[in-house]
Amino acid sequence: MLTLGLNFATEDLCLAVAGLGGATPTVEKKYRGQTIKAEHLPDYLDELFRASQTSLAEISRLGIAIGPGAFTGLRLSLVTAKTIALALHIPLVPVSTLEALAAQYQPEAAGRNIHVIMDTCRGESAAALFDNGGARLEVDQVIGSADVRRARENLLIENRPADALSVCRLAARAEVVFDRAEILRMTPRYSHASRVNLTAKPELQHLQIAQKIHPNPE
Repeated sequence: MLTLGLNFATEDLCLAVAGLGGATPTVEKKYRGQTIKAEHLPDYLDELFRASQTSLAEISRLGIAIGPGAFTGLRLSLVTAKTIALALHIPLVPVSTLEALAAQYQPEAAGRNIHVIMDTCRGESAAALFDNGGARLEVDQVIGSADVRRARENLLIENRPADALSVCRLAARAEVVFDRAEILRMTPRYSHASRVNLTAKPELQHLQIAQKIHPNPE
């Protein structure tokens, strides 16, 4: 029983495969600063399966970083994930990019809540708050650049790379079944409309993670 995870939400392309019971070695591949092109994906997947000594046919569920994130990466990864899920009749689990980052750096929280900030390169950022176990305390929200600058006074982790292993782990915990209609309806979450002023929350003395979404190359 294997989970395939895809995270193309930021500049890096991250793919991972993990065994649900720990019997299969966990393997992740990262392609740093790669221009996202559809024709590269079969080779990246092939490299991942060779490294893990597994195959696409063994995948039992698929997790995807659904956003917020870069337009091209989210669109391409979702098309790829839908194609695989529909072909194999396996569940497709959408994972918030912010939640995946919180889970990724949860071991560094040391008892503190986790505040994730992601620069969308549009004059505003996406943000969400999680407890020290990775459980969500606030929904994903959009904040302005001025609020981000003030929030950085308590910033402990900045511009750290995202991964796909956290997407795998979160997808593995989800209670889902194959649902063709739901998969077809799934769309990327480029941003969220709700806003919050971080400076109005003096209690936010947390581990803060800032992740930048690099603009897509022309």
